[in-house]
Amino acid sequence: MTQLSAETPVRILIVDDHAVVRQGLKTILNAQEGWTVCAEAKSGEEALALANQLRPEIVVMDLSMPGMSGLDALRAIRSRLPNAGIVILTLHFSVQLVREIVKLGARGYVMKSDADRDLVDAVSAVAAGKTYFTAQITTHGVAAATPPRATSIPSPSPTALTERERDAVRTIAQTMRKLL
Repeated sequence: MTQLSAETPVRILIVDDHAVVRQGLKTILNAQEGWTVCAEAKSGEEALALANQLRPEIVVMDLSMPGMSGLDALRAIRSRLPNAGIVILTLHFSVQLVREIVKLGARGYVMKSDADRDLVDAVSAVAAGKTYFTAQITTHGVAAATPPRATSIPSPSPTALTERERDAVRTIAQTMRKLL
């Protein structure tokens, strides 16, 4: 992925089949200076069409969606937009899954349970041309199979979540637990 300059606005496509999750992510991401959510998709097919049309710099995408899976959408988006940074945001964790998304070209992997502390940092890192993997991945010994977690994230002030943003993420997490 091409590293973006501080003056370049970061356009983000959100892909998740749950409207409450998309709305919460949009609130969090749009609150960051220089970032804008350019579109939201509720399926892999819709994500692919919007990515082709809008050419976002970053795609934040769930893996479990009706129709085209997140893995298939990841594969298709990477083939058409090789410079787009893709951050997977999911409830699912397995060593095999992490290896697969890395092989397919995702640059970030965040568990939805860690989104309140990791999502903004992950998008920042990927926008800067780095990778970012939630701490749970290194805990399970996947670190050797994945690129290293970003180490030079900007100071916390531009990426720290406000209390309102943390509340939005908590609400999303609680809603997702009820849905599952």
